[in-house]
Amino acid sequence: MRFIATIAIAVLLLAGGCKKNPVQPMPIPPKPPPVVPAPPPLPVPATWPELPLPPSRLPPPPQPLLPQDFRDGEASFLSGRYADAVSFFERFVREDPTTRYKDVAMFRIAMSQALLCASTECRARSLDGFRRLISLYPDSPYSAEARFLLSLQADLERSKADTRARDEKIKSLTEELEKLKKIDLERNPPRIKK
Repeated sequence: MRFIATIAIAVLLLAGGCKKNPVQPMPIPPKPPPVVPAPPPLPVPATWPELPLPPSRLPPPPQPLLPQDFRDGEASFLSGRYADAVSFFERFVREDPTTRYKDVAMFRIAMSQALLCASTECRARSLDGFRRLISLYPDSPYSAEARFLLSLQADLERSKADTRARDEKIKSLTEELEKLKKIDLERNPPRIKK
């Protein structure tokens, strides 16, 4: 009996559920869009066209042509003909209306005079040239080099003065020692053994 009751409840439930939720037809899905074939691939050229170099790889623009005296002075300086370099650079500084590269020429003049000879006159002209460069072009990188060379020269002069003072002191101490030896010999004459 239980079995029949269970079946009856199941039939009632099924019948009652069908009345509340009527069966609805399923919607028809839309048609898919037509398949469009892919375009054919683009042909690849055998060689690619030359592209311009990026800005960092471009060669630098050509520099303006330097005056002949400057070029001759530079060539003379680099080849060790310092007297010729001095005359070319001095003519360039004197006659060129522009102020560009005059600091370089003045530095080369002073260096050439220093390298030309070792006399005190050449050294004095060279040091004066470095001082003139520093006074006319204080912000030039060549002025910094000139300051450095002048400081080295000043150190050398101080070293020479210190050496002279030391030599004079050694000489005076040697003379004093000789005097003391002489006094000692007079007080205590050497004894001759027989």
